[in-house]
Amino acid sequence: MYSRTRTAVLVAAVAQASLALAQPGNEDPQPRLEEVTVYGTSNATSLFEYPGQVSVIDRDAIDNIVPSTMSDLLRDVPSVEFSGGPRRTGESPAIRGRGGDNVLILIDGARQSFSSAHDGRFFVEPELLRSAEVVRGPASSLYGSGAVGGVMAFETLDAADLLRGDSGFGGRFRAGYQDVNEETNLGATLYYKEGGLDLLGSYSWRDSGDIELGSGDTLGSDDDIDSALLKGSYAVSDSLELEASYTLFRNTALEPNNGQGINEGDPADPGTLVDKDIDADSYSLTARFAPETPWVDSTLTLYRSETAVDEAEIGTSRRVLRDIDTDGVTFRNASRLDSDNNHRLTIGGDWYNDAQKGRDNAADDGLRGGVPNGDSDFLGVFVQLESSFQRPLGLPGELLIIPAVRYDSYESEADDLDSEDVDDDAVSPRLAMSYGPVDWFRGFASYAEGFRAPSVNETFLSGTHFSLPHPVLGPPVFITNEFVPNPDLSAETSESIELGFALDFADVVSSGDQVSLKTSYYRSDIEDLIDLSVDFAFDRTCFAPPFAPCSAGTSFSQNIASAEIDGYELEARYDSERFLAVMAYSSIDGENNDSGADLGVLTPDRVNVDLRWRLPAWDAALGSRIQYADSFSRVAEGPTGDLETIERRGSYTLVDLYATWQPSFMPGWRIDAGVNNVADEDYERVFEGVSEPGRNLRLALTWQADF
Repeated sequence: MYSRTRTAVLVAAVAQASLALAQPGNEDPQPRLEEVTVYGTSNATSLFEYPGQVSVIDRDAIDNIVPSTMSDLLRDVPSVEFSGGPRRTGESPAIRGRGGDNVLILIDGARQSFSSAHDGRFFVEPELLRSAEVVRGPASSLYGSGAVGGVMAFETLDAADLLRGDSGFGGRFRAGYQDVNEETNLGATLYYKEGGLDLLGSYSWRDSGDIELGSGDTLGSDDDIDSALLKGSYAVSDSLELEASYTLFRNTALEPNNGQGINEGDPADPGTLVDKDIDADSYSLTARFAPETPWVDSTLTLYRSETAVDEAEIGTSRRVLRDIDTDGVTFRNASRLDSDNNHRLTIGGDWYNDAQKGRDNAADDGLRGGVPNGDSDFLGVFVQLESSFQRPLGLPGELLIIPAVRYDSYESEADDLDSEDVDDDAVSPRLAMSYGPVDWFRGFASYAEGFRAPSVNETFLSGTHFSLPHPVLGPPVFITNEFVPNPDLSAETSESIELGFALDFADVVSSGDQVSLKTSYYRSDIEDLIDLSVDFAFDRTCFAPPFAPCSAGTSFSQNIASAEIDGYELEARYDSERFLAVMAYSSIDGENNDSGADLGVLTPDRVNVDLRWRLPAWDAALGSRIQYADSFSRVAEGPTGDLETIERRGSYTLVDLYATWQPSFMPGWRIDAGVNNVADEDYERVFEGVSEPGRNLRLALTWQADF
């Protein structure tokens, strides 16, 4: 209650400050340069007018952040968190407390379906990105299963993003280093644009070692990463454009099988370390057709994503593999229903297939425990209307209404189990609206229903989860905890509401400056939430001669009948010729309604601030990023079924310093330098039993020129 009260005070204070700045003397403010979301409605829509919360990170922001990992890139986005610890192969994202299969990841429109309990989900080089967009909250009405928490959509670079003129040939070369893990980064990009032809090729290499933690400890890690992008587009005519892209990601890592948390391996102990090879390839082919008619503005995308994690145990001959391939097609068409484009009807559909293979050469049947061989088919269609009304019901201003509904069906099957196929369908409606009585204020509200189909992994679990020494006989006698399939698993469903408002001013403190703010409260009521239950218990026969049979229980997916997640978010921005200030706030709370236990990937109340001073006389900029996270505790059911606090984390403050210099006497050169975690803070983002990286010195040198 205290944190929620503090949130309300913070929101009110910022809003009042913004309103005070916009008092007389600025009676006729000009709207700020509009930022737009594409994935919020599948059409370009103003962030200010959009009835929901979306964060867009453009290429300029990516250049300023100089990210090594996706968690670097998305650290300051409200309600976004990464669990799994600091190894890049273990990082797993969550939006508004929903992680795993509840977050949809797209690269150039291609679904990235790889999901593992202990491996990462991001297999793309940040240097290759043009933009990152995070849609927060359920988006099932557009994207179907997997978008209950939200969408993380990444677009890769085009030649037009780098070329300074309208046509020509150019190159971009970058070298970077950071000392917290002794990471070296080299990258080269060539691009060409002439007329309707746009071509780009890029390669990046990263090599990093053990991670120095804020606790003073060292976390064993060894990554060697090769990334590449090939992309081209051609405007066949004024109405037809074709685009093809291919991204490659190869990561060789020496680390424990489970790359999350503080897990370590001993090179002298066979089987405790693995050579982990991560291969990810994503292909997409897109056709955009927009003839001179208001009825047709179509996009058709065909894609294939291939991801494989191959682990060879050091000192043994054991090798395990998880391989997921996704084939899909998406179609969208937007029709303008009036000459002023106040009413837009979008229809679309998706089909995709996820096929998984799991292998273990040490298993009698060759199958990997917890990774069933199987596949899932999804088919969905949707319709969405975006209608804008001036002076609705005689009231001043503008009203935007967006109703949408989607129908999905899915079917899953396992190849190696004597089990029936699982199939179901779902309808996901959404109604959202925003109203602006004046140019500088916008209130919004939305209601959305979402669903997530259980994955092949969750439904058809089988094999060994983990092994441990016999409780009486000890090594070399080991017993196991076994996975148990649950083909009766139901799909998750949710009902969500969101209420908020946005402010937008110009010429507030100085001529040409811009102020914006957007804040909201959301709540999701979830039924049949899918959760992994580990029933760890020794058989009674473990403790009496002949001490067999003996097992360590079972693990299985189950539905939690009822759960609730709610929270607050705020994003504010002040931008002028010399100064930029960006603030983000988020608070998340989740609860199992049956037991009262905390639920979800929950985070402490968190404030992020980015302050940047532009120094045009020096061709430079200086800045600081500050993150404050409040103390946090988690309540769960104990062994007796009573609620108890199982996790505590203290508050922490991170301070980063950064500088950018583009000297005028060295055309095309750019130097980025910074220090992350200046105070060498010992902290944990999400409880993993391991600290996050300590003080980190960064340096990057970039040269770019059009030839």
